[in-house]
Amino acid sequence: MQFTDFLDSANAVASLVRLNKHFYMPQNVSSYYTGRQRQLEELKSTLGVLKSRERQHHQRRFVVHGLGGSGKTQFCCKFAQDNRESFWGIFWIDGSSYENAKHSYAEIGKVGGVESNENAAKNWLSSIQQPWLLLIDNADDPDVDVTQFFPGGEGGVILITTRNPTNRRHGTEGSGFFHFENLEVDEASDLLLAAAVFPRPWEIATREYARKAAQILGYLPLAVIHAGKAVLERLCSLSEYPDYYQRTWDRIRRSRSRITSRGHENAHKSDMSVYSSYEMIYLGLESKDDFESKDALELLKVFSFFHWENIEFEFIKNAALNPRREQEDRRAKQRSEKPNKAHNIPKTWRKTFEAWATSVIEPLTRPGLVLPAVLRDEDDQPFYEYRLRGALSLLERLGMLTSHAENDSYWMHPLVHTWVRQRPETSTAEQALWCQAAATVLAQSIFFKPPDAYTLQDDYLKRQIYPHVENVRKFQAELNTRFEENLSTRGWPWSMTWLTPRASFGRLQATETAKFSLVYLNCGYWAKAEELQIQVKNFVFSRLGPESEPGIAIALLLSNVYAIQTRNNEARELQYQVLGYAKSFYGPKHPTTLHIMDTLGATCNMGTRLREANQLHQEVIDTLSTLEGIGPNHESTWTAVENLAKVKLRYLDTEVAIDLQSQAYEGFLNLLGPKHPKTLVAQLDLADIVGFRGEDHLEPSLRIIEELVYHFTKKLGREHPLTLRSKLTMAKIKIALNMFEEAEELFREGLPAAERNLGANHLGTLTGHAWRGHSYWRQGRYSEAQSVFEDVMKKQNWERTKRADGEHSDRGEIYRYYVQ
Repeated sequence: MQFTDFLDSANAVASLVRLNKHFYMPQNVSSYYTGRQRQLEELKSTLGVLKSRERQHHQRRFVVHGLGGSGKTQFCCKFAQDNRESFWGIFWIDGSSYENAKHSYAEIGKVGGVESNENAAKNWLSSIQQPWLLLIDNADDPDVDVTQFFPGGEGGVILITTRNPTNRRHGTEGSGFFHFENLEVDEASDLLLAAAVFPRPWEIATREYARKAAQILGYLPLAVIHAGKAVLERLCSLSEYPDYYQRTWDRIRRSRSRITSRGHENAHKSDMSVYSSYEMIYLGLESKDDFESKDALELLKVFSFFHWENIEFEFIKNAALNPRREQEDRRAKQRSEKPNKAHNIPKTWRKTFEAWATSVIEPLTRPGLVLPAVLRDEDDQPFYEYRLRGALSLLERLGMLTSHAENDSYWMHPLVHTWVRQRPETSTAEQALWCQAAATVLAQSIFFKPPDAYTLQDDYLKRQIYPHVENVRKFQAELNTRFEENLSTRGWPWSMTWLTPRASFGRLQATETAKFSLVYLNCGYWAKAEELQIQVKNFVFSRLGPESEPGIAIALLLSNVYAIQTRNNEARELQYQVLGYAKSFYGPKHPTTLHIMDTLGATCNMGTRLREANQLHQEVIDTLSTLEGIGPNHESTWTAVENLAKVKLRYLDTEVAIDLQSQAYEGFLNLLGPKHPKTLVAQLDLADIVGFRGEDHLEPSLRIIEELVYHFTKKLGREHPLTLRSKLTMAKIKIALNMFEEAEELFREGLPAAERNLGANHLGTLTGHAWRGHSYWRQGRYSEAQSVFEDVMKKQNWERTKRADGEHSDRGEIYRYYVQ
């Protein structure tokens, strides 16, 4: 026998000798345990399990943290089971409190034949020369120091399960910790099917139903297992699970008053067990009197009405700070504005009375804002950022939130999100209260017109909070429906209905609705913005009339939404009305009146009413340039100059257009900086015009446009209207450079997006199709070009933007290409 063979035989004999003598775990591993195989192998390697019999020089520790129900304990039990023979003893303690840990150590002391107390058990573990594993389970309480549970010495391996992410620092090996949130899609669906004991092999349709069910549950292992059991117990079929889940929540909400049957009662208890750990945390916060716990609980309730992910700290903080910023900005502008007789006209006695009523009576009837205490910023109780951070940190330590450092945001698991909002003890009235608080936070996090220092941030946040606005508005609609249902089912007489809170549209709701419309406007959802602005306009006109500051502002905003959708005739008609209101309310030479006139000129230009547009813009420029407090070097003046450049370009007066556009770009650059949206759009328009000045200008213009496309895509997204516009500009330059394939790729990507987001008859969409036809024409693909031009030229496409003579000059230009 060779020496190597002898060694192999010896090792084989040694492997038959069982090392493990003690094996105590908090729970058995489920027969349908699924998933996290990669992490099991990684942990085995990280902890050096294969070398467990070698002498170690320090205690090895690893932390598994994550949401309750994410499978932390099952994972550690599975690891212990798989590697049982690598450890002489495997033990566990309950780390949820000092008292429970002492009791667990007393049991370990009995196993070791020493005194049944914590110190004796720790000393016994420290003295063991054989490899051992200790699981400290459920070390969740932020007030419990988990290091107090560590035995002394250099030996042993310790696993810690916790919801508290600050315990991650106790890991010593590799990355030190795993963060469990949810399973991968296929892992979750496989776990559900295994728990439901579906016979293999699983069909494609079966897997798809399982994926849908797992998605609803946020892929959380415990919830997925309960779903599988519901299917196994024939409470529903797999395909019916989404409806069953919704019915379950309806039943949970109504369980305050009754549970209809024993079968439903058992199902109710099963459903509730998934949420028991969340409820314990909720009740724990509710029972405490300190500010941090109260703040944390209020924030948790507010967050449950937002979208469950990407809750950025910046917009939460802004909700507290923006009202004071707006007030200070308004006061600063009032101090800086010099009295100008040209801005004012005498008020009639009626207008004087209306102004007094608006400023004095209206605030007295305004309801108090519903806002978490931590976000209030008042003279006697100013906002402190560290207090907000403390409350969020507590929620994170309790495992109710997960933080993401890359954008300083927070995430709630969908099940926690649902539970906090819909727990049985929460009445419909209380839900309405916190839904309103969420709406207030969102509305206060953005401005109507931001102070200059906050323009870029406000533009970003209006896009960022869109999912949260959508969620809040959805829940508001659901709560309103429930109120109406409650009233009808109770059968109360009309005189008693005032006792039940009902939705109303007052000044507060009008303010929030107007701000939410700006969110939709910024994100390119113009139909939604229009719907909300019509509600606000109707309310303001009925309360204050059109000849009022709010009336003029909302009507102008609505007209802009019409214009953005290239419904130029509707926009122009409304803007002429608004101009009349402004002349009557402010006077003909007031900056607001001139701004409306300039906006009207831009709308006329879009509808190819060029003479009208030219006259309006020129009058605005002449008046603003000589107006005290404004002058030629003002943002409003440069905006009018830029708008006049667009008119000159339609007149084919290219050199004048380039000169005016250059002036506007330089003006914005000096006043607002290189990254301001107005500066970037002016730069895009300038590159577009200059690019067609001659062949020598095409490539420099293309480089500028490519940088802008990259910027808009990164900041606004691939399908934002401004991104699509910049890509169309790039496609036009590429066509001129005979880069037809690259231009075609831009059209293939951009045109479907434009039709989805802008509409098939939007002027921008029609222009994109026309340029695609032009590209085909340049390549000699005449039949394809003809087909495109014929589709674009259909009269119904131009119905909302045609002139009084029934035509639009852009359609005439396309017709010229068609004839050629």
